[in-house]
Amino acid sequence: MVGQSARDVGKLAGINIPADTKIIVVEATGTGETDLLGKEKMCPVLAAYRSPDFKSSVQIAKRNLDAEGKGHSVCIHSNNTENIEYAGLSLSVSRFVINQVCASSDGGSFYNGLNPTNTLGCGSWGNNSISENLTYTHLINISRIAEYMPDNHVPTDEELWTL
Repeated sequence: MVGQSARDVGKLAGINIPADTKIIVVEATGTGETDLLGKEKMCPVLAAYRSPDFKSSVQIAKRNLDAEGKGHSVCIHSNNTENIEYAGLSLSVSRFVINQVCASSDGGSFYNGLNPTNTLGCGSWGNNSISENLTYTHLINISRIAEYMPDNHVPTDEELWTL
């Protein structure tokens, strides 16, 4: 079903979908651990979840990320700072975009300050070495030359550990 139209996906599922349909939204009954709809899909099908409150919704997102996608990205549409902070502290993602289209904004844009890229690093959450947008700077070799500096200040333990 990768890259197929909503109508073609419907045909494969035995459902008649109007030709002008852009996306199919299906109610999921489980997360990515137990329901295929909770996993990443490369077709115009979205999983929708019923939830009694915001915190329960975040926990559904967390279970889906833990099953497939930990460290990648999440999007929230909210103006409630408390909800945004709760989700930000609860979800292990490298990119968290607010009130933006996740699929195009988490890769960076002029409007959110993330470096533009189509390749996203998921950090140690996703078994990657970086947790930022992969750019050309990650793909070039740089030699750093360091001379010994005997008079350089070496901080004491107190200087290192005092906030």
